[in-house]
Amino acid sequence: MAGRAGEWHLLGVDGDPLPGDVYEVSSEVTHYEQTASSIRAQVARLRQMASGTNELVGEFAPELRESAEKLADHLEQAEGRFDTVAEQLGRWRPVLDHGQVETGSLLRQAVEAQHQVETHQAPSTPVDPTDEQAASADRTRADRLREAQGELSRIVSRFRALMDDIDRTAEDVARRIDAASHDKLKDSWWDAHVRKFIHDHASFLKLIADVLTWVATALVIAVVLLSNPAGWMVLAAMALTAAAMVIHTVLAANGDGSWMDVAIDAFAVLTMGAGALFSSTARVALATREGMAAWKGASATARAALSESSGLAKGVAWLTRSNVVARNLRGAVAGLGRFDQVLNQELPGTASWLSRVTFGDKEGALLNQAIRGAQSRLGNGFLLGTARTLSEGARVTFVSGSVVDVTAKGLNSAFPNPLNDWKPLKPAVPAWDSWLEEHTVHGRAVFR
Repeated sequence: MAGRAGEWHLLGVDGDPLPGDVYEVSSEVTHYEQTASSIRAQVARLRQMASGTNELVGEFAPELRESAEKLADHLEQAEGRFDTVAEQLGRWRPVLDHGQVETGSLLRQAVEAQHQVETHQAPSTPVDPTDEQAASADRTRADRLREAQGELSRIVSRFRALMDDIDRTAEDVARRIDAASHDKLKDSWWDAHVRKFIHDHASFLKLIADVLTWVATALVIAVVLLSNPAGWMVLAAMALTAAAMVIHTVLAANGDGSWMDVAIDAFAVLTMGAGALFSSTARVALATREGMAAWKGASATARAALSESSGLAKGVAWLTRSNVVARNLRGAVAGLGRFDQVLNQELPGTASWLSRVTFGDKEGALLNQAIRGAQSRLGNGFLLGTARTLSEGARVTFVSGSVVDVTAKGLNSAFPNPLNDWKPLKPAVPAWDSWLEEHTVHGRAVFR
């Protein structure tokens, strides 16, 4: 509440010495009384639960009764705090009301006394002492000036005495309220320091998390657009999103953020991780099937060398190529070489822009093409069918993760973006913020 206007300097103070609102104090008294009454009702229910006179049965009944007893003890201490605050504010209310009335009256008297002082100031030109009438009038003026100055001094003294009494009451009220808070019901070190720090810096932490997610999104976009992106980009995007998820989790657990933000971050990390896992597993399946085909082809070629030879050459062919050991050895070498080639070397071909966008990178798109090509050559067996399913799963996870990420960022009012400014979505942005607010469990606003 703004202080009362007036020439308070006449009373020796810079401004209104009692700027409080009596009606607001009355409202607070009612609030604390009602809160204390509600706590008393809850304590009574907990005491009933702890006494065993209710229908609480089962294996955990003793533990629940013990917990109810402890909670009732703590709530009684909280009840005492609210009762004390209500009592002391009720004591302060009439003092404040009376003090405002009295100080207002003293201010008006001081203004009037000051007016008299200014009115009876000595004239700028001296009075002629030989003029008896003028000299008598000047003596009367001087007497009235002294009376006005004395009155102003007495008003200031009454004001100081009044304020001394009010200050003593105010200090006692504050002391009793403070004493009521110094009981066994204390915030833990974690609440008083860690949670308070998080609460005080919640906006800045939220900004850091938002920036991390935007940088992660930029890295993912770079992976999609670059022809030969660095391998660390996806890992960096996952790390940044995971860091943002940690911050959002801390904020949500402290009551200063929404668990929906945590869920969105977790979904992003899972889709990026699952997409990479699906693609790598699909590539292993493709490499295994290609290796098996190379093994079979090399073994068949070695076996055919025997039938294609004659005479002495047939014996040489059998010894060097066509016997069971030789042909399987050749098959193994060819198969392992093909497996290593498909697994580790850059996949050939080009990928369309749409394919790269839906898979998230060039490698995923080329892998899908390679799997489909292998299916047309080798048939759709278990390994290639599994590889195709995993490859398409990587596409689905990337697309779903991207849709969720873009939507969340578009509805995030913390950053200006085209989606926020798009007319059909404008009503959705405040609605989204309200929904997040409704699904946020808020912590305490004040920590001791």
